[in-house]
Amino acid sequence: MSSVSSLKHIDHQILEKWLLEGKSPAGIFTVIDVRDSDYAGGHIHNSLHFPFNQVSLESLTELATKINDSDDIVFHCALSQQRGPSTALKFMRAVDQNWLKDRNVYVLKGGFANWQQHYGEDERLTDGYKKDIWQFGY
Repeated sequence: MSSVSSLKHIDHQILEKWLLEGKSPAGIFTVIDVRDSDYAGGHIHNSLHFPFNQVSLESLTELATKINDSDDIVFHCALSQQRGPSTALKFMRAVDQNWLKDRNVYVLKGGFANWQQHYGEDERLTDGYKKDIWQFGY
């Protein structure tokens, strides 16, 4: 049974596989990017932009409705050290626990900064990538 303490982490290689296959082992997945102004410069293909500065109980409940079909939910920010994990935990607390019990909630290890190092220029995996923004690191 899932609970707030069951937040998991996912490696970029696993998420890459899901994106290329179009599904996770559980079925449908959603990637949620919680970066704010640092969203500029690219994002994971088909990810949902959900800015951290707009996170509230109401917006998290709306998010759950929007991604109702998802079996796996992956949150991330730039480094996935603060905003990504924080939003994932808030999400897990905000949604109905019965809804959550059959789903997995993850945080992408290393966030988008790590992702872009591996897949920034791969148009199958990253949209809107601007290398010059990332060339000096995050």
